[in-house]
Amino acid sequence: MEQNLSSGMERTKLLMTDFKERGRQVRKLIADQACTMPLLPSGLWFHGDIRDNFYYASYLYAAAIEDEQLAVGKVAAINKATSVLLGVLSLQDRDPGSDTYGHWPLNLGERPAQAPINRLPVELMGCLIAVFNQRYGDSLPSALRSSLSQSIEHMYLSRYYAAPLRMYNHHEAKHTAAAILFGTIKQDRGLVQSGGERVRSTLAQLQAHGMTEYGILPWFWHWTQAYSAAWEIVQDDGIRADIETLLEWLWKERADHYFQGAWAGPHSRSLPMDAPADRCVAFDYVQFGDFPLPLGVQRAEYAGLLAYEISESLRRQVLERQYPFEITRDYPSSVLEQDQTRHSYVYMDEHFALGGMLERASEFDNEQHRWDFTFPIRDGSVNQAYFVHPAANAKDKLRHSSDAEEIALNRNCLVALYQPISEADKKQGIVGILPLGEWVTGELALYGQVGQTYLAVHFMKPFIMEAIETGLEVEALEGGSNGVVLEAISTIEAAAYGISSLDDFVTDRGRNKPRFTYIPLSASYVSITGMPLSLRHSR
Repeated sequence: MEQNLSSGMERTKLLMTDFKERGRQVRKLIADQACTMPLLPSGLWFHGDIRDNFYYASYLYAAAIEDEQLAVGKVAAINKATSVLLGVLSLQDRDPGSDTYGHWPLNLGERPAQAPINRLPVELMGCLIAVFNQRYGDSLPSALRSSLSQSIEHMYLSRYYAAPLRMYNHHEAKHTAAAILFGTIKQDRGLVQSGGERVRSTLAQLQAHGMTEYGILPWFWHWTQAYSAAWEIVQDDGIRADIETLLEWLWKERADHYFQGAWAGPHSRSLPMDAPADRCVAFDYVQFGDFPLPLGVQRAEYAGLLAYEISESLRRQVLERQYPFEITRDYPSSVLEQDQTRHSYVYMDEHFALGGMLERASEFDNEQHRWDFTFPIRDGSVNQAYFVHPAANAKDKLRHSSDAEEIALNRNCLVALYQPISEADKKQGIVGILPLGEWVTGELALYGQVGQTYLAVHFMKPFIMEAIETGLEVEALEGGSNGVVLEAISTIEAAAYGISSLDDFVTDRGRNKPRFTYIPLSASYVSITGMPLSLRHSR
């Protein structure tokens, strides 16, 4: 069922909940799912990512201890959670002579006990295992308490977290937090102090240069989870204060780009739960709480279990934001190239946002999400509108783009031009996605109303569209050079220009189409507000 903030009364009701209550709601939601999921013959729920077993079991155990009303009794819930946690811990490599000592497999496959060990699970799961043990250790069954203690000992001794601080990325953030956590638990004062020095160095880097890893999953949540875990356990008041300052810096970056559960602006990486719909919203729900918690929330991880609450001033910055709101950011290409920057721009209306990165750059796994129009999250619909020229052999055409695109954007308008170079790229046409709404087809155009926003999409070449369950998929009928222009305006602002319906909007924008040229490849457009926007492709 679609959820949105349809009335001020509903929004007010949501804002009346507090941080602890919203965390409890997330715990209950995930625990209810864990109760009813059947276990596989291995005794686990998931054979895809081992960490999902740990997350769900943690939620189930926490909800049972808190006496939540679950589908099974308290004892049965505790036993099920304990069994899964023991199964997860048993897959750790506990051989001190092994190259993967202290680590776990990631993808478990058909035979979890034979799955290859991977260095990723311990980075995130290790910090959260420490938090779980510290919080619930006294209540745990003896077998689980013993296995957790051994697991922490092996992680501590493996020193997987000891790699030097060089790139200031999410891996090193998790290593820094782990050093503080394990140093505190094992009373290793030297390790705690070195972790504290890394926190201060990281904070100085971010304050001076910003993040090279900008926007969305998985990186931002890895940063905040790791440092929230360290903040919760560290006993050194000075280091704890530094971690809190760092967390507030991180959440300020999030707050600046926050849009009703969504993340407006470009992302250095997007996973399937990030595009074309913002589905990883549990952390935002717990901290901000200004939208209904979707029943199908993805990647809740430890959102409902961590104790760190952002400052009231940061929350108010989001909840009391004055629109329109604009953000410009310069991001270093890398720590090694801090003088080479990329430029981000975000514009927010109360009902939509437009954001993008002006320069195209290669990112990890070619999953850079360069621009989109963002709408409030809604169950059942994508909440992003964007187009890409897919990379050759892209498995997910909407998340893996080529380097054919150049863009120009300002306030509520965007122009994108595509000039493929290779013969393989020239064969592929641009593709796009649009949210559910009321849509009208025009000549080389689509016009729609999404919530309280009108959206015009103008095409340089003919296109086809297909209605899918969550929105509209759009694809150019031919490859080669192409272009698209998008403009959004809220129904409230449009009324000031004499537009009171979607039909009025179609008529007005149908008379004001963009001008495209092939040689040179260019586009120019004048918005409803009279703002001109033009772009000429550099190739």
